[in-house]
Amino acid sequence: MKREITLILIFNILFINSIFAYNNKNLCEEHLANGKPRDAIVAAKDLADAYDSNFCAAKAKYQLKDYKGAIESFTESEKNAELQADQMYSMLYKAIAERDSQDLKASSATLSKGLATAKLGNSKYMQIEQKFFYELGLNDMALGDYFNAIDYLAKSVLIANNDSERADSYNALATASFRSKKYSNAVEYAVKSSNMYQKTGQLNEYAEAIINLATYHAGDGHPEKALTTLKSLEKFAKVNGGKYFEARALIEQSVIYRSMNKDVESTLYLNNGQRIAREIGANDLLTAKQ
Repeated sequence: MKREITLILIFNILFINSIFAYNNKNLCEEHLANGKPRDAIVAAKDLADAYDSNFCAAKAKYQLKDYKGAIESFTESEKNAELQADQMYSMLYKAIAERDSQDLKASSATLSKGLATAKLGNSKYMQIEQKFFYELGLNDMALGDYFNAIDYLAKSVLIANNDSERADSYNALATASFRSKKYSNAVEYAVKSSNMYQKTGQLNEYAEAIINLATYHAGDGHPEKALTTLKSLEKFAKVNGGKYFEARALIEQSVIYRSMNKDVESTLYLNNGQRIAREIGANDLLTAKQ
């Protein structure tokens, strides 16, 4: 699974319900929205509020992949937070920056601290508590601790605020289950995540989940189910004009056919998939598993 939530994906959190003090209506945020992180760092210096200044600067540094600088600025924003909710978002973002800087130990420690803080508010901070559970699950999965990863991710499902969050949690649960060789569980969770991605209109995520589902079927000793799943994606991609995923579905079918010792079919599907990949300039698919 390549798809992990990073700061880039969760910066669009809505600050609602009056539990957040951060003012995201500023020039620094405008520069970030327009893809100008260097200008955002300059603009952040002019923000009077210390939390706002450091928080926005940290996001800009993260976009520049200056993880060390981002971590330092998130730490400063955490120190200057007026409300616990703002403090916890600084912890959450800092933990993700720590993980992306390959310091999983520090990341998990920050997330655990944030989770403990969120629990103090009982149900008031359930929205962010869910995110701590989810990110801790991803960290444990990266560390190969699938037992705890599954525990954290299952908890994130239970308190998810919407179908999009549930889809992400189920998707990660499927991956953790597959890696721990619990294939039937992986299939169950993958079906749930793909259905929710489709329901919420996240079609790229839906397609990725379907490809994962096919992998889990194959791992569970059911290559025919894997092929049926991939053919459904191929059809879906054709109907919706998704040439990239049409090509991927064909290439993935080639892999399944090869595992079944059906070399003629494998070569046919590989050639068809790569033909479409060349047409759309999808070079990553030309060097994919063959």
